[in-house]
Amino acid sequence: MMTTRLKPGLGKVNQRWVSALPDQLAALVGEWELDLGAGFDSGATSVVLGCAGPLGDAVLKLAPDPYALAEEVAALRQFAPSGRVPRVLATARGAVLLEAIRPGTLVELLPQAPTPVEYAQFLGELHAAGDPASAPRALGDWLELLYATGERNGADVARSRRITTGLLADPVDPVLLHGDLHLGNVLASDARGMVAKNPTACAGDPCFDAADFVLEGWDRAAMVWRRDELARAAGLDVDRLDAWCRALAPLGAARSPIPDRVTELLAFGRGEY
Repeated sequence: MMTTRLKPGLGKVNQRWVSALPDQLAALVGEWELDLGAGFDSGATSVVLGCAGPLGDAVLKLAPDPYALAEEVAALRQFAPSGRVPRVLATARGAVLLEAIRPGTLVELLPQAPTPVEYAQFLGELHAAGDPASAPRALGDWLELLYATGERNGADVARSRRITTGLLADPVDPVLLHGDLHLGNVLASDARGMVAKNPTACAGDPCFDAADFVLEGWDRAAMVWRRDELARAAGLDVDRLDAWCRALAPLGAARSPIPDRVTELLAFGRGEY
């Protein structure tokens, strides 16, 4: 049973959800005529299972917070015309059945990273599809949560806050942002190129979503190259993209287990190119 993948220390509410999960799974298997397969990497906020059914290969995602999952489903439906997210096949309270992406390899694990031109096309199509008025939050509100989490993880975000205060005071036309577009949330598809999963939608500057691709560069030279080439290919303001990257770099550094990466990200965040 995939509940063993859930992290300990979930709290009483989530523990009750774990206890009820077998019955919920059994009901969904019957209702949607599913054959369950292997589990994917699940954590404290969801359980994800491969499956097959009348609609073909699929992914079943269940979460203890039905409102957060419904928000994710709404974002996926907004982005759907782009072809750059999995299709929503069916929903129930606290559960969603999604199209399986094949091969579905995480882009961060590919032997060769996408080029800036390829990533610009992916990003542009994703951002062109959604309506920013549908976003459940503004980018500034999402940033407050990100910075608070970063501080708890030891990040110094004082400079980041100053940078983003200036950016938010000088806004550009907003788009519907994915909100968490690191390359661990991007899948490789034989049919559609790159496909994004797990959106945390918000409305704001397209450079925010672009910053993660830049910060995936191994060192400062690679990050500068990605910044310049992605800005050129995507038609983004390179100075704004640079500012967003510098603001978000300390958050990436706080999450990285690799000392050399931490050094490079922090130096980039200080503008030491």
